[in-house]
Amino acid sequence: MNEKQTLNDMPKKKKRKSSAGYIVAIVMLSLITLSSLFIAYTCIKLYKDSLEVPEEEPVVTYTESEVEEIVALNREDAAEQAIAGYRAELKETAENSNGIVSMLRKMYPEYFVYYDSNHYEFAEINKDIPQANFQNENIIANEGFLEYKVNGETKSQKGIDVSKFQGDIDWQKVADSGVKYAMIRLGLRGYETGKLVTDENFEANIKGATDAGIEVGVYFFTQAITPAEAREEAEYVLSAIEGYNVTYPVAIDVEDLYNDKARSYNQSKESRTECAIAFMDSIKNAGYTPAVYGNLHTFTKLVEVDKLGDYDKWFALYDTQIYFPYEITVWQYSDKGKVDGIEGDVDLNITFPKD
Repeated sequence: MNEKQTLNDMPKKKKRKSSAGYIVAIVMLSLITLSSLFIAYTCIKLYKDSLEVPEEEPVVTYTESEVEEIVALNREDAAEQAIAGYRAELKETAENSNGIVSMLRKMYPEYFVYYDSNHYEFAEINKDIPQANFQNENIIANEGFLEYKVNGETKSQKGIDVSKFQGDIDWQKVADSGVKYAMIRLGLRGYETGKLVTDENFEANIKGATDAGIEVGVYFFTQAITPAEAREEAEYVLSAIEGYNVTYPVAIDVEDLYNDKARSYNQSKESRTECAIAFMDSIKNAGYTPAVYGNLHTFTKLVEVDKLGDYDKWFALYDTQIYFPYEITVWQYSDKGKVDGIEGDVDLNITFPKD
């Protein structure tokens, strides 16, 4: 092979190699372009898909009668569910409480409900009267007595009330049992004759209690039918306690005798209220703390409780829990108490803090 041929062959080889490179470059560029177009297409499609709004569901229309039927069915279903829940709640209340009266109290919290004379009474709660400041969960039973405790600290005082029916009392033993005060019956007005009578054991009880270091209050069973008679009763009480250190309330005992021969038989609420206020104002003016004693019947049927909101209340309800909406000073919670120094049963009481 001569030099000329060799030289002629060399350019031809270079030319073929250069053409192949261009072809490869074109192919690669085409692939890149196609990939770019595919990616761009995919992105555009995804973007368009994201902008598409789903088709709306067809609007369903109802006739007026169909609407009424649907509403009625929903109302009936809701009523059935409500009744089922209510029945379950009442069942639970009945199983864990004292029966019908407890259920009624739960059903009608705007009233205080009690059983009296073979039927249930519903007395509307007056929110303008100072409301109860005690919590039932703070009432604790302790060795036959109840105590009112707040954060483990006893806030109540242990007390009793007595009359001639407790007989002769060993007041020192009573004091040693932990009793701090005694409400002593001073006397009564005869329910037929209207005569003022002193309890047979009043003097022995008030002397014995104070000598033993027990604080005392007194109460008088009223049969006053006029404010003048109530003031007469108050003067009778004030005369009897003169010289004694009476630090607990001086109470008027308002009860219904259910006897058509009683002077107060069918006495109106207005009259009884006027008499109670006349008595308590006389006591207050003399420097003592007045109070009115009664039970649910007293405070719903016998007096206008809204007019007695500023006076202390001594409330009687024999139970381990209180059911009374208004503020009270003393709670008589049992008439079957046992206290060393007293033969037989005696009424048990506790006080409540006012703060």
